[in-house]
Amino acid sequence: MIKRLFIIILLIGAGLGVRAGELTFGNEDLSFRVTYKWGLIHKVAGSADIKLTKKSDGYHAILTARTQPWADKIFMVRDTLTGIMRLDDMSPLLYDKSTHEDKQYRHDIIHYTYHGNRAIAKVERFKRLKNGRTETADTLMSALLPAVDMLSVYYYVRRLPFENMKKGTISKANIFSGKKIEKLSITYDGDEQLELNGKKYDCYRIHFMFSSERIKNSSKPMKAWIVKTGSRIPVKLEGELPIGKIQILYNEPQ
Repeated sequence: MIKRLFIIILLIGAGLGVRAGELTFGNEDLSFRVTYKWGLIHKVAGSADIKLTKKSDGYHAILTARTQPWADKIFMVRDTLTGIMRLDDMSPLLYDKSTHEDKQYRHDIIHYTYHGNRAIAKVERFKRLKNGRTETADTLMSALLPAVDMLSVYYYVRRLPFENMKKGTISKANIFSGKKIEKLSITYDGDEQLELNGKKYDCYRIHFMFSSERIKNSSKPMKAWIVKTGSRIPVKLEGELPIGKIQILYNEPQ
């Protein structure tokens, strides 16, 4: 759960019966703090930053995440995700994930091509285990559109026409996750006003879950709040842990 919350920030897929809107992006640089909350305990556990740059060959994005020293003792995270997406619809062209987690190093690279209504992903994987042993693997995967990864999905969700959805609408997407394809199921919970950093935000609230072929629900439900106006910045993500919960909160520029 901690790993997913860090890597994804805000991940949602595409909708059933809905299409991405006409929202376009310029350059942006967003910052988030990751907190652990359990009863009266409320501590900052880490940070995450995501930067988007519009270039002639597509949108270039980079996400970095790291835990605080006290949280390193429980589960250390040092992750970097980079990607390139098409200018017209934000579909992924390249996804590069480098992770240092729990004394293990992994590096995944995905190159995308598109044929009809399918995305073809060529995946290159490298892994160095705690004992120093290394593993490499190349995989070719295919999924029906819409298909995203842990980085491009962050932008896809912000382009969805929530204003045209009814409360309770369920959306689904395929998401490439390392050596497998998972299903992402999203439920639109309606509008909600959220107070954060001493400011009130009018938001779309959603919750979502992962599943795979072997496991119906491979994660507990996670909640997200997305600002209704402007570029629809996600301002809060919340996930339950066996003890307490993790929250990812937007740091609005001063």
